[in-house]
Amino acid sequence: MQWLVVLDPIEGLVSKTDTSLAIIRQARESGIDVDTATIEDLFFETHAAVLATDAAGRKGAKALQEYALILMRKEPPYDLAFHYATQLLSLAGSLVVNSPSSLRDFNEKLIALPFRKYMPSTLVSSNPQVIGDFVARHGTCVIKSLDSFQGKSVQKIEPSDQALVTSFTGGGKQPVMVQEFLENVHKGDKRVMLLGDRFLGAAMRRPKKGYHANFANSDALQTELTPKEQQIIAEVGPWLLQHSIHFTGLDLIDEQLTEINITCPTGIVQISALEGRRLAEEIVDYFVKLVQ
Repeated sequence: MQWLVVLDPIEGLVSKTDTSLAIIRQARESGIDVDTATIEDLFFETHAAVLATDAAGRKGAKALQEYALILMRKEPPYDLAFHYATQLLSLAGSLVVNSPSSLRDFNEKLIALPFRKYMPSTLVSSNPQVIGDFVARHGTCVIKSLDSFQGKSVQKIEPSDQALVTSFTGGGKQPVMVQEFLENVHKGDKRVMLLGDRFLGAAMRRPKKGYHANFANSDALQTELTPKEQQIIAEVGPWLLQHSIHFTGLDLIDEQLTEINITCPTGIVQISALEGRRLAEEIVDYFVKLVQ
């Protein structure tokens, strides 16, 4: 069996904690031939193909249809290069996870909106007046670029911060997400991993300072799901699987859903260490069964 993992340049990844590298290592230990590539290695000439690098570091052209599974693990931002890569992957003739069409259709901020009953008060707009009115009603909020990730381009905003609104929206031309600020983020942001439509594992990310909760800047703590969080997963999980989104990271603060990460969800190394499990092995087993 051959797999392809499309990801960022490997030399820039942190081997000890990177989810993609953990999956690759486990798959190779399981006897799967795993090639890697960046989105720049994808091309089309009579068929969709890739300049892939094998485990020995040899690089060569292969048709995408030669792979039983292709894992799209390129980190955000979702830009035009990412967009065009998903179009090439849609021509692969192989199973691609997560679905390239779903990666195109669902922004990681906007994808949560169908589940707004589980979210804090949320606004999506590019209009400074609309944003100002929302912040005036809700007090302290956070403003997020729709293509931000790992807490980047996320800032607290007060009713008086009109200059910040102008900056984030490019003068009222770029839509952003604004959410009610949840004070309990200082206690932690819960990363919940889903595999298929089922709960895989979770970790509480408590910021070492400030309010940006991610694995890079936070302490990872063992945690459990509350009944309300289980209810969120019971509703969100089947919806994701219906859209061929098999591997996901939900972000929850104070039992409220803030984001659904589908491009390159991370956290399996930290959760494995906290729970004494081998999540990479569970993930590889899932995908082996999926393509058989």
